[in-house]
Amino acid sequence: MTADLRHLARHQIMGLAIQFLLGMAVNLLGLPSQARGTAHTATTVFLAAHVLITLGLLVGAVMIVGASARSQGPSRPLAIGGAIAIAATTAAGILTMITKNNWWSYTMALGFIASLLIYGGLLIQARTPSQQSG
Repeated sequence: MTADLRHLARHQIMGLAIQFLLGMAVNLLGLPSQARGTAHTATTVFLAAHVLITLGLLVGAVMIVGASARSQGPSRPLAIGGAIAIAATTAAGILTMITKNNWWSYTMALGFIASLLIYGGLLIQARTPSQQSG
């Protein structure tokens, strides 16, 4: 099961990296309601992709919690912490859109950093013994 955790954690990290880039693109172009022409189209596509990847990150977090229950290592607390960080970041993103309050956007950034650190830690922890010694 260590390979499953490693695989899932790697996908979470890749998803988080893409999320960061999409979020920054929306930040630079502005929300669809603030942009015109090509920028409006681009930011709409970026925001839609951002939302879809969020759904993937939520599913991935649940899968990692399940895989950690089957593994023989101390990965369960990290998996649960990662799921909480992803859920909190998602909630902050929704609140950012609803309230237009930049503090929720800041909270989303904190959640991103926490998620990245947690899944990075899980990836390192899930390495096989031969990978750890070499």
